[in-house]
Amino acid sequence: MKSHHKYYKFISTLFVVLPTTFVISVFSFLSKGISIENRMCEFFKSWFFSIPVAYLCVLLLLPLANTITNRILKK
Repeated sequence: MKSHHKYYKFISTLFVVLPTTFVISVFSFLSKGISIENRMCEFFKSWFFSIPVAYLCVLLLLPLANTITNRILKK
């Protein structure tokens, strides 16, 4: 059920971006050799900087992806 609320698109995008960036940050964090005392700080810094990047990418690329998908499925 899609709502026609003014901010629906932005809130929905946020709920996709937050867990996605969290998972990416976890894998990035685990692949680095970070000392024990800096782990949490580095993890949250990585997550904090990846959220706006992912959010903008989703907002910009999702309409394009929907258009391409609709064109493919109509054929």
